Amino acid sequence: MSARGVLVAWLLVLLPSGAQEQPVVPGAGGAARPDVITPVPLPDGVYDPGDPLQPVMPKELQIDNAGSQVATLEGGIAFGGPVKITGDTGLEVFADTATLDLKTKTVTLNGRVSVYQGNVLQRGERAVYYYERKFLDTRELCVSLDPILMEAGKFTMENIGGKAVFVGEDAGLTTHDAEHPNYWVRAAQTKVFAGDKITFKNLFLYANNVPVFWLPYLSQPLNQELGYHFLPGARSGWGPFLLNSYGIMLGGKPNPDTGENEDAWLLSRWHLDLRATRGVGTGVDLADIRDPDRINLPGLSLYYLYDLDPQYSRTGVVRGEVDPNRYRVELKHRRALDFSDDAEWYLDTNLTLLSDVYYLEDFRPDLFQTNPAPDSTIGLFRRDESSLLSLYARPQLNEFFRTATRLPELAYDQSLGPWLGTPVLHEGSTSLGLLALQMEDTLGTQVLAPLLALPPGSALEAGYLSQLQNYERQLAARIRSLPVGDAERVGLTDQLLHTGFTRFHSYHDFSLPLALGRGLSLTPQVGLGYTHYMAVDGPATGEGRLLLRAGVEAAVKFSKNLGEITDHAWGLDGLMHVVQPYLSWSALAADDFDPLYPQVDRLTFSTRAQTLSPERFTATDDLKDWNIVRLGMRNHLLTKRDGQAQEWLFMDNFLDAYLEDPEMDRTFSNLYTDLRFQPVPWLGLGVETQFPVVAAGSGFTEFSTYLRYMPLRDVEMVLGYRWLDNHPVLLDANRVDLRTFMRLNENWGVGTQHVMRFDDGTLELQQYTLHRDMGNWVAGVGLSSRDNLLKQEYGMIFSLSLKDLPSVSLPFSIDMK
Repeated sequence: MSARGVLVAWLLVLLPSGAQEQPVVPGAGGAARPDVITPVPLPDGVYDPGDPLQPVMPKELQIDNAGSQVATLEGGIAFGGPVKITGDTGLEVFADTATLDLKTKTVTLNGRVSVYQGNVLQRGERAVYYYERKFLDTRELCVSLDPILMEAGKFTMENIGGKAVFVGEDAGLTTHDAEHPNYWVRAAQTKVFAGDKITFKNLFLYANNVPVFWLPYLSQPLNQELGYHFLPGARSGWGPFLLNSYGIMLGGKPNPDTGENEDAWLLSRWHLDLRATRGVGTGVDLADIRDPDRINLPGLSLYYLYDLDPQYSRTGVVRGEVDPNRYRVELKHRRALDFSDDAEWYLDTNLTLLSDVYYLEDFRPDLFQTNPAPDSTIGLFRRDESSLLSLYARPQLNEFFRTATRLPELAYDQSLGPWLGTPVLHEGSTSLGLLALQMEDTLGTQVLAPLLALPPGSALEAGYLSQLQNYERQLAARIRSLPVGDAERVGLTDQLLHTGFTRFHSYHDFSLPLALGRGLSLTPQVGLGYTHYMAVDGPATGEGRLLLRAGVEAAVKFSKNLGEITDHAWGLDGLMHVVQPYLSWSALAADDFDPLYPQVDRLTFSTRAQTLSPERFTATDDLKDWNIVRLGMRNHLLTKRDGQAQEWLFMDNFLDAYLEDPEMDRTFSNLYTDLRFQPVPWLGLGVETQFPVVAAGSGFTEFSTYLRYMPLRDVEMVLGYRWLDNHPVLLDANRVDLRTFMRLNENWGVGTQHVMRFDDGTLELQQYTLHRDMGNWVAGVGLSSRDNLLKQEYGMIFSLSLKDLPSVSLPFSIDMK
């Protein structure tokens, strides 16, 4: 099906009542209607509303006209035009002429009829309004319910349960507001429940008057999250696919007049997905719409698929045996609790259960890229302005992911604030928990067991050790140095496979900010902490250690007004330079443990400089002595915009001098530079760099940047580049990500994306898209190719967006990355 055919086929997600169209009086040239129509004086011999023998106007409506008013032989009134009729339901009708029939309680309107009610506009040549029953019956009527245009051989407007309902027989629907729309959705019967939903019986989809699709029945809610949505396409590993979902509301009480549930609170989305090479998948998502955080906490999700090809690998890496029963169970929910104190209490649940380690890679690649090993937590929290109390648990639901479990942990965190009413500021945390490091189930059988069985000096040793973390490598090396059967070897092996303990940890920082004048500030700092380990797994015994910290932060600020430098092209309206040299010193003394002492919260390698505050150092079990001086300088260039100071450019340069290095044997770190430049909307630049300048620094180099640039009004480019060289742990990187978009004319645009790895010359990703403006809609179609080194992956990309109507849900979109 063509892009237009796909658009026509599923243009069923429509906006509820929105902007109201201003009415127009039918007449020559479509002149705007006047606010008041003044009746023309009655000539002799015609209808006189003051005559008691003449018919009496009903109270349910008001008729104003600019022509004659003549009593008919049937006991009604004929009104010359133009005519305006106002009903007590907010209905307004304009026509060339109108005839009031008091017997049938109708008003028949003829000639250029326009009907307005709320944001609904109806136009036709003839309409009949039953004013006592309060519904409109029309012939050959066209209806506009923004953004919907409708036409029908017969259309009635009824009031059901206090709601306006439009019922069309042999009706057509489109959102293409043109003299000759290029698509129609036609049905034997169409019901439009204003602001609620549209139902179709015997539905046909027409593209340029050619039928392309049929359904016996469809109910499409106007809410963007409800109704039927589908996602067609094809990709490597799935083959051709069609992902289907249908959203309905559950809960609440049924209305006896409409049969619809009122106050429904449970949003449900039901899935039926067809993948040619993988089979049929089914599932449901349930969300409480009363939860203001439901976008980030979507509720309960269940999904199951019997996989026809579970051994297929996107990357080409050979898998072991994978059970064809693939599933995902996820619960993300927040429940507010109402207690008597002034704090905020809530219960957070974030649980994810997967069938196997490859599930996200195979069926949710979007999640796999950002969170390949989802966490599972549940906690009770109390939060106020100065503290957070939590009772927190983290189980290992998926045994194929390494998990630092907490079963449970009680913690109390205090934010920075005055201590006991003094100028001294305090910040601290205290916790008590049962912690353990649960290895992935394959580590013991596929890595540790073969490694420990290797003879000394084996060539395979390095390969196995590379799959372990630093602490695990040290422990494994110690175990291999001991003879088989040695009691210490048995105990250390148990410690390696089952690291765990009960831990009490408390740390508190105190600081005193001092303003010394002339822009100079000084903040001395001291910290005190204690950590105690109990019930330790393996041969290790309980231990405790004291943490002592001393530090100081000093900064001075200079500023200079560079004058009324004005350049609107570069967003300059005056310029001020602010320079802030600063110095931070932090020394930590931590009682030493054996390097092989059990650890759960361990240091994760990063290219960024470490924090100088133990309070923010989350690798609690890996705290070691440090003595670091950080020297830096911040530069700000400020300009004026909208009457306020606007940061035009920011740059921060700093370097650490190590009197005692907790990670490596360094004397100086790299020189870090962080830069942000956002002078105008059409240009933005960000740069992060670090490289050795003194005594070999940290021994590696990093350069990371992004650039957004619009050289022309219709051309946009986004360039990202990252280079990492000679890092002792992390893999080197040398890759560029380039995205472009060009608007060719008012209706067409093209976009591209390329990701290139320069280290091995691999074009990792190619994506090409073509965009077509179709009036209310913008459609896109494209192709993508991804090189996963061992296997090439291909996909088709479809996109659809509705302009100027951001609350409308799109029938389909897909991220093939």
